[in-house]
Amino acid sequence: VAVNSGVSIGIPAVRAGVTVNNVVALSPDKTVLPTVGVDASVRAWKWFVPYADFNFIDTGKATAAIGSVTSTAQATTFLFTGGMRVMRATTRFRPYLQVGGGLLHQSLSGSLAVAGVGSPLTGSGSINLISYGGGIQFHTAHKVGMDIGFEGYRFLSPMLNGGQNAGAIKVGFFYQTKSSVE
Repeated sequence: VAVNSGVSIGIPAVRAGVTVNNVVALSPDKTVLPTVGVDASVRAWKWFVPYADFNFIDTGKATAAIGSVTSTAQATTFLFTGGMRVMRATTRFRPYLQVGGGLLHQSLSGSLAVAGVGSPLTGSGSINLISYGGGIQFHTAHKVGMDIGFEGYRFLSPMLNGGQNAGAIKVGFFYQTKSSVE
């Protein structure tokens, strides 16, 4: 079991926008977003380690306004991936490569207000993805250690305000129930 944090690159942040009489106001565009997650894996065979990874991505909150017209938006974004790692078995330093698939899910809420009178807006959506990456785990003690890695994502359909590729750089700590360090 591991806990990680890092940054995601390429997943668009929430943006708000307003247009009044051909004047447009947009909230700032953010491209690097904080992420935190948990990971579980089990060694199935000497070199093969199935894994599941669940991450929360802070896509933020956004506001845009022109005069008395205000738009706000906020999203909750989760990323789930699972697959297979190929990892060295019993050394203190364990480089790995991984490949798998997953899902990015986002629930959006917002409002559009004119002169203080607003109407709520909601929506949600999911995109399937292929994941790939690699990293290194190293034991700092008998059953605990650190994990530094990169995970790339290829979305199977384009995202609004984004492309089809994204990634995350993660640093985490792990605990394993059995020690296989020699």
